[in-house]
Amino acid sequence: MNSEKSFTYHHLKALLVAFLLVISTSQTWADGNPDNGKTLFKANCARCHNITDQKMIGPGLKDVKSRWTDEANLHAWIKNSSDFLKTGDKYANKLFNDFNGSQMPAFALDDAAINDILAYIEKGETAVDPSQATDEGGGNKTTGGGKNTNRNIIIVILVIGAIVLLVVARALSNVSRSMENISRKETGEDLHPERTPFDFFTNVWNWLGAHKKFALFLGIILSSWLSYEAFVALSKLGVYQGYKPEQPIKFSHVTHVKQNGIDCKYCHSTVEKSRHAGIPSSNVCMNCHKAVNEGPKTGKGEISKIYAAIGWNPKDLKYFENYSSMNRDQIRDVFKDWLADEPGAFENVEGQIQQPVQWNQVHVLPDHVFFSHQQHVKVGKVECAECHGKIEEMETVEQFAPLTMGWCINCHRKTEVQFASNGYYDRLHNYYKEHYGEYEMTKGQAFTVEKIGGLECSKCHY
Repeated sequence: MNSEKSFTYHHLKALLVAFLLVISTSQTWADGNPDNGKTLFKANCARCHNITDQKMIGPGLKDVKSRWTDEANLHAWIKNSSDFLKTGDKYANKLFNDFNGSQMPAFALDDAAINDILAYIEKGETAVDPSQATDEGGGNKTTGGGKNTNRNIIIVILVIGAIVLLVVARALSNVSRSMENISRKETGEDLHPERTPFDFFTNVWNWLGAHKKFALFLGIILSSWLSYEAFVALSKLGVYQGYKPEQPIKFSHVTHVKQNGIDCKYCHSTVEKSRHAGIPSSNVCMNCHKAVNEGPKTGKGEISKIYAAIGWNPKDLKYFENYSSMNRDQIRDVFKDWLADEPGAFENVEGQIQQPVQWNQVHVLPDHVFFSHQQHVKVGKVECAECHGKIEEMETVEQFAPLTMGWCINCHRKTEVQFASNGYYDRLHNYYKEHYGEYEMTKGQAFTVEKIGGLECSKCHY
């Protein structure tokens, strides 16, 4: 075997090994990415399902794949349960009957996304959700980072592996060349000339020039990958799902909502009357905290911040007179004495004296977007959890949904108009029954927000 054949042989071996590495590493993605699955589960499934076997609106999803004889049927059921029921599948119809004829809405999810969700369900809460990662100040880190990081690690490993294989191929080629020269010396043949020093870029360029078809194929693959990465990066601009800022007061929705049963509308009193849900003033907090001056987890420290902001004397159980113009040192003495039994508490409260509570807004829509809480909550009868997630389980509130235009449009496409006992829609209801009722019933289609102009640009942008 001459040196040129040897060199080509070793290069082919290197490319074969690199190809096998790509196949083996890409296989790890075939069964789904649980990190991405957790984000998708929270956005699409969490309002009705647990990943445990505990029932909610729908069944618990623990070991869900084992309940279906065919995974293709499970995918079809998730994508459009209404259509799949028509196939007569026994298990699907049993689910439908067990949950009183309640149908799961159709989801615009592809097979890869469904595999990610199923992978998260199988792995459970041990899966890392990158959207939950925050820095010490509570700011959001890039969502979906876990998947990108894993992909980048794979790419780096492949590149390093390819370089190592090329170096080994070059070394083997030199050994083969030297061995052949020894053989030629014995037979009196001309020796191979000495090679010039290895120039990686020149050699690669020359090799690509000699293999134009492969170079073109490689260029297409590389440009496609770069375009995809650019698209993914740009699609995340302005998306703050998982944003979890620290608040000036450690207010726990778990304590207030889940444990004490306080209704959302008690604090967010304008949610049915205005575009904005409203942030409760300190006066609302004082309705309870005149009597409750110590929290089960934070002691007196966090509640005292409310007192310091509004001017409540926790020792005398009454408001300070002329609080805004009072001598600050007098106020400091009261709170220092009040918090003397909690080390470090006064230092945290001191900055709030005679200062309003500046809550950090979690959900922020662009200025060109119109959104009305009144229209959605009062008229549309949308539950708070649809957009905000399970607030009652959040110690610190975070943005649950992506709040992108695509997410809103998808909701308008699948959410049915709430006609029942809704005077706002009486005229529309009568018109609908007269002109479209029979047709819609025949086709089995729901009358969604989309059909009352829910996808018109001017509804949300002005």
